[in-house]
Amino acid sequence: MKQMLKDFSNRLLVVLCDCVLGEAEYLLLGEPGHVALSNHTVSVDFHYFDGANGMLRNVSVLLLEADTNQTVTTKYLLTNQSQGTLEFECFYFKEAGNYWFMMTPEAADNSTPIPSWEKSAFPKVEWPVFHVDLNRTSKAAEGTFQVGLFTNQPLCPFPVDKPNILVDVIFTNSLPEARKSQGQPLEIRTSKRTELSQGQWVEFGCAPVGPEAYVTVVLKLLGRDSVITSTGPIDLAQKFGYKLVMVPELTCESGVEVMVLPPPCIFVQGVVAVFKEAPRHPGEAIIRLAENSLNLGERRTVFNCTLFDMGRNKYCFDFGVSSGSHFSTKEKECMLIQRNIAFRPSSPSPLQPQGPVKSNNIVTVTGIFAVLVHHRGHRPHHAVEEVRPAPQVQHPRSAQLPPLAQLPEELR
Repeated sequence: MKQMLKDFSNRLLVVLCDCVLGEAEYLLLGEPGHVALSNHTVSVDFHYFDGANGMLRNVSVLLLEADTNQTVTTKYLLTNQSQGTLEFECFYFKEAGNYWFMMTPEAADNSTPIPSWEKSAFPKVEWPVFHVDLNRTSKAAEGTFQVGLFTNQPLCPFPVDKPNILVDVIFTNSLPEARKSQGQPLEIRTSKRTELSQGQWVEFGCAPVGPEAYVTVVLKLLGRDSVITSTGPIDLAQKFGYKLVMVPELTCESGVEVMVLPPPCIFVQGVVAVFKEAPRHPGEAIIRLAENSLNLGERRTVFNCTLFDMGRNKYCFDFGVSSGSHFSTKEKECMLIQRNIAFRPSSPSPLQPQGPVKSNNIVTVTGIFAVLVHHRGHRPHHAVEEVRPAPQVQHPRSAQLPPLAQLPEELR
């Protein structure tokens, strides 16, 4: 507001001088500042006094880059147009910096002397404000991430020679303040060219810098050294964090698998711990049931079901990263685990009996006799044939078998 009042006061002063003297020349900006690449035009008010009685025919207003003195464009005033407003289109202001408007007279006849005067105005041109953001890509595109470039400034349409943007991404494995103690840092730079846009995502591949990664994003105009905006270094672990991936509930049969999803461009290295979720008194420490270490690059680990109590209980898993650097991060996820079977160590089964066993543990063997008997009064012409029984088989704990019965007296 103060700047607007100041500009208005200056213009009012010039106009008053013009009214009083009737011979003032001036060149005034409609706005003292401008935004490069924006869709706004730059207005310049002009006035000059033709003191040579119509001898001034070619009055021009030049736009120059003040730092290099290079002419960007020239606009000529209409004949006998001693005052008015000139519009300079947005596509003349591709870059931030100092510009210079200069109005100079030229005589219609080189032999005619003209008054010597020159009027100037100096607009300050700044870059539009771009916001830089980082984002994960889809799961199918691991090893990549996205850089977002956004501005609220409406941009110039640029009918010809539309400028392109260069996006530089610099990967490092340490912060600047830690580099003196850790020696020479690892630094990898990559760039991509993209069109000028109000909002877009540009995808980049990751650089292998290790379990810690920091990203700096630099936005430039292609072919120019000046920087539109720069942000970083951004700690990818703090920006995205680690995520534990697991099902919300399961029935444990052999083990529970936990997967660690790291931030983009970072290798996993740390410890996964499990503990039972239960009410605790203030200050009571959490008792971890088990801890599994993940070596560099590993993402999955399994906890045996024997760690968990019978029934349905809530258990939590956390992942921690710690190193010699400044950060240590924790990520926690919980799940319900149902365990129905008590796991016991296996033992040999007892031998089964090989055959039927009676309750008294006695095996009885019976003798069989075949006897041929003639009718009473006849003499047998065959002797009695005796079929002897098979040998007796006695169980170790069986009683002694009785002797065989005697033959009947009439058969002896």
